[in-house]
Amino acid sequence: MIKSLGRLALIGALLATLCGPGAAAAQLSTPAAVDLHESYTLLTTTFYSKVDVQKVLDGARTSLTQLMGKHGGGTLPSVRAAASGESNISVLQSEVAKAAAKSHTSQTLATYAAIDGMAKSLGDRYTMFFTPDELKQFNDALDPAKISGIGVLIQQAESPTGYISAYYVVPGTPAEKAGVQSGDFFTSIDGRSTKGMKSDDATKVLRGTPGSVVNIQIERDGKPLPQPIAITRANVQPPTVIYKMLGGDVGYIWVLAFGQQTSDEFNVALNRLQDGGAKAYVLDLRNDGGGYVNTALDISSRFINNDPIVSVLEGGRTTTIDSDNTAVARKPMTVLVNRYTASASEITAGALQDDGIAQLVGEKTFGKGVVQTLTPLPDGAGIKITTARYFTPKNRDINLKGIEPDVAVAENKNARIGEPDRDAQLQAALGLLQQKISDSKV
Repeated sequence: MIKSLGRLALIGALLATLCGPGAAAAQLSTPAAVDLHESYTLLTTTFYSKVDVQKVLDGARTSLTQLMGKHGGGTLPSVRAAASGESNISVLQSEVAKAAAKSHTSQTLATYAAIDGMAKSLGDRYTMFFTPDELKQFNDALDPAKISGIGVLIQQAESPTGYISAYYVVPGTPAEKAGVQSGDFFTSIDGRSTKGMKSDDATKVLRGTPGSVVNIQIERDGKPLPQPIAITRANVQPPTVIYKMLGGDVGYIWVLAFGQQTSDEFNVALNRLQDGGAKAYVLDLRNDGGGYVNTALDISSRFINNDPIVSVLEGGRTTTIDSDNTAVARKPMTVLVNRYTASASEITAGALQDDGIAQLVGEKTFGKGVVQTLTPLPDGAGIKITTARYFTPKNRDINLKGIEPDVAVAENKNARIGEPDRDAQLQAALGLLQQKISDSKV
């Protein structure tokens, strides 16, 4: 059965899945016990294909045995899976307690070992358990924590100057408000010359306590500004979107990851490029390993108007998700992809290709056509489970296959992403757009 519905309905369904086991597990005595209960329930009820419960129990036992082997040895008797999930959970709790006692480790450590073994037993590379530290690292990759600075991505300029340059000024940050522009050279920071300074060293100087002031001498278009610019540091969100206007009025948007704030950053970028008179767009999804599905839907909807973006197969039912009514006027567009373009970024690339809005340029994408649901556990750990498969609007299954570009272009040696004279794939994309712009004038 296939039906079309808005994204809010899909979000509601996922939230119901996430919250399901919590009520029963809340009656358990310790956070570790709740972790074990929730993880077993989610793994055996929400995984996208049929689960062999015996393998799940065996996976926990194997992992617990390995834990004991690291701490003095010991064995656990094999167990047979029961028909009741609660019975199996009771057995798991007993095994965890025995393993903790025999290995002289904490109940929490033994619980983590059991959950990790259960997750691995499904044989799915994307289903995995995270300790609290691992979950924080995973989340930080998508949604980096704020840092205190001025809001500029910098790089060391090549000879002959060797100064630090502002590669990108993040919108709405102290640097932008103070008048810093992308491409500016920072010739000195607080009186210290940046000639030959490494980017990491410059970053340390630019960061500081919120509210403190840093003075930067700037060279722009080959001329020094009359006075240093004083910038008051503040807490700044590292960007997941970088944009700029390229030659020929082509708007370039590079999406680094599909995080929670990415949709808002993308809208700022697209609106500014529109206001700047963009005649065409390059959407760069290279090296973008994905992130949140809803972010992919938001970004796709800025170009696809009231048409399908993706179909999701979950629990035996296929749901087609349409774009909302937020698309901008259609203009020539290309999408840059490579072998590291994966997951949520493939949803966007596949939708734009299937809808005929954009040509894909670069290399075949990674091929991750499955969706994971990440559930935080009570003590700060988490479990990520593959709960669905997705298909492009034309019902293409890209899992383990990837998406072939319309124009195949290999990455050049020593490429610098986003710089047309050093980026062969971007050059090819711009060539296509320039031809389309020229044809539209005929």
